[in-house]
Amino acid sequence: MAIMLIAALVASFSRREAVHEPPATEKSRVDKQDKPTPASAAFDFYLMAMTVHPAFCADNARRRECTSGNRRPLVIHGLWPERMEPRTYPHDCPAPALDLDPALSLELADRMPGMADGLHQHEWRTHGGCSGLDDDDYYRHALELTRRVDGALGATLTTRAGGETTAGELREVADMYSPGLGRTLTFHCRTLREAGSRRPYLIEVRQCVDNDGPGGAPGTALACAIVKRRDQGCGQSFLIAGEAVR
Repeated sequence: MAIMLIAALVASFSRREAVHEPPATEKSRVDKQDKPTPASAAFDFYLMAMTVHPAFCADNARRRECTSGNRRPLVIHGLWPERMEPRTYPHDCPAPALDLDPALSLELADRMPGMADGLHQHEWRTHGGCSGLDDDDYYRHALELTRRVDGALGATLTTRAGGETTAGELREVADMYSPGLGRTLTFHCRTLREAGSRRPYLIEVRQCVDNDGPGGAPGTALACAIVKRRDQGCGQSFLIAGEAVR
């Protein structure tokens, strides 16, 4: 009887310990709630800025991100809180230091090779801290948006590398991937020092996105004309950088 009583007490104690120990998913949720979140600045929408990496590296060949072997055509520049009036965006808002989840950091490095040169730190200090999102959520949304646009345009930017195209053609490609996507994008071009041509190259693609998601997160994609954003420097046609330009 004594042995049975002791066994019952041990089993009861073990059950109580199990109740007090939250499952892994619950513990992650508790940790997330404890993570400091910056206060949101007043802004109207986001610009998701994506760099055409071969064009960037044509003029920045010595940067570590350009010697890393990354071959993605579109990579993350930054997710920018914006106001309707151009050049009035909030910036450098007080925010906790960047402290990304390790798994997220590895995933981000693949889509944001500029991390090798500290770009993720700069973007969080300058733009991310104004979003009202914590750093993990901020970069998870940046990843999600970039994957979608890269899925729409990445193959075309790769196959047409070294050639030329137009903003209209790229919008048609985007609309084939997802109807209406093209009007949510703007294209930004300039000449490249190392290209040996005065013709403009595509250097960046941006997407206009409303801040109507939970807690002010990116939500509905917006027609860029509605928020007074347009293509810049691309002219009637422009070149797409390839490996040869590097």
